[in-house]
Amino acid sequence: MWLFITKKFRTWLLLTVGLPLTRLAVHRLAMAADRHDESARTARALRKADAAMTAVSRRTSRRKVRR
Repeated sequence: MWLFITKKFRTWLLLTVGLPLTRLAVHRLAMAADRHDESARTARALRKADAAMTAVSRRTSRRKVRR
């Protein structure tokens, strides 16, 4: 079924559904890792991933507003 959906619609679907869900999961994991041990390598990596996901999310939402 995925093959029958147009590329533009697949991209839109991933950005509107997949990105927020992934961002939420990474954010919750980062917060849990911070509560457990802030100085751990995993916590730092998850915080960086959370920041990157937030930046991408904000960038895509600004593009939608401009158009």
